[in-house]
Amino acid sequence: MIGKIDKTYWDIANIKQIKNESEAIKEFEAYFVRIFLKEARKSIPKGLFNTSFSANFYYDMLDMELAEVISQKDPLHLEKFFQEALSKYQKISKG
Repeated sequence: MIGKIDKTYWDIANIKQIKNESEAIKEFEAYFVRIFLKEARKSIPKGLFNTSFSANFYYDMLDMELAEVISQKDPLHLEKFFQEALSKYQKISKG
């Protein structure tokens, strides 16, 4: 979210700081939503103002922030879906 300085979404080393399943699910959900937004943006026709490097950079940052906000609110209830999938995976992997 805006104002968070301690969290960088492109920093792979930050993954090591995740301590519980809920936080990992939230991070994955934010990543999932970000990729969805990025792919959806590709379907919008290129116009006069959104073809420059700075515009693309701005849209990437906007997608990151939107994904973070969406994942915190969880309007799609993806957290429950991912939690169920993770628990099923853990059961299978244990034998």
